[in-house]
Amino acid sequence: LNLKELIELLYKEKQITHVPVGREEEGIGVCTGAYLAGKRPALLMQNAGLMNSCNAITTTAHQFGIPILLLVYYAGDMGDDAFHMLGLLTEPVLSGLRVKYAVLRDPAKVRREIAAAVTSAHASKRPVALVLTRAVL
Repeated sequence: LNLKELIELLYKEKQITHVPVGREEEGIGVCTGAYLAGKRPALLMQNAGLMNSCNAITTTAHQFGIPILLLVYYAGDMGDDAFHMLGLLTEPVLSGLRVKYAVLRDPAKVRREIAAAVTSAHASKRPVALVLTRAVL
């Protein structure tokens, strides 16, 4: 499974409202609106999109206490030399944004980690990120 195939699966899932966006920071706005309408939002993106959405995460999600589950694909992770620098920056950027995160490497733990991240996001009224490695897709 790759990120494209995961998006296609989400699009087909009837219990999920899938809203495609042009840029990831737009997704923060969509998730903010969804939360204010009583939904439990999540945003799926690659780590390059995380870098693009730093301002929206800071000035909207953090400032206004919007809990969003950020599902971030870990391009440039160990063994992915094509995006080496992007991989090196992912975790420091999340830390710098003060976004609690976990890197998922074990497929057997994915459901439990998602549930824990959603609970944490809503309890803290902050975004929480799960960084998805190739092993869990």
